[in-house]
Amino acid sequence: MPHSASREQKILEVLKTQGSASIQELTEALGVSAMTVHRDLNRMAAAGSIQKTHGGVSLATGSTSGCSMCGKPIHERTVFLFHLPSGEQRRACCAHCGLMLQQGTPGASHAMTADFLHGHMVSTGQAIFLLGGELTVCCVPSVLSFGSYAGAERFQKGFGGRLANLQEAMHFLQESMPTSPSA
Repeated sequence: MPHSASREQKILEVLKTQGSASIQELTEALGVSAMTVHRDLNRMAAAGSIQKTHGGVSLATGSTSGCSMCGKPIHERTVFLFHLPSGEQRRACCAHCGLMLQQGTPGASHAMTADFLHGHMVSTGQAIFLLGGELTVCCVPSVLSFGSYAGAERFQKGFGGRLANLQEAMHFLQESMPTSPSA
């Protein structure tokens, strides 16, 4: 059975070509059970890339499969989401891009990020961020999100970096940005 990330990429390819697809079509295209397709679609819907319909699926309105900041693909273990006052949702590939994008977007609110270990969504105000660890899964400098301090601390022991709350993570990213030379 193909890995969930490759199945999700295939689902997006089908939707970009056809516009929509039934569960049966996806089951046949992927060679997996309907329950596996439903689990993949639930993750993708939570990340905002697709919209489930009765018996099928379509691309989310205004959706792109890439990060709103850097354009990289968005994966379930690193997704970052926030909402604008207009109701529009912005998605980023990782906490690094998400925090940078959120900081530069007036009125951005209700931010959520995926717990890197377990994949469930966590409010950024409650998340623990691992900054600059040796494991880089997306953008640099690496910023990984965790739902619990204990989980983040265990991960830190293996991969280094420092643990931070939301404000500290934002400050870290501001400090890591190159400054332009003065004229």
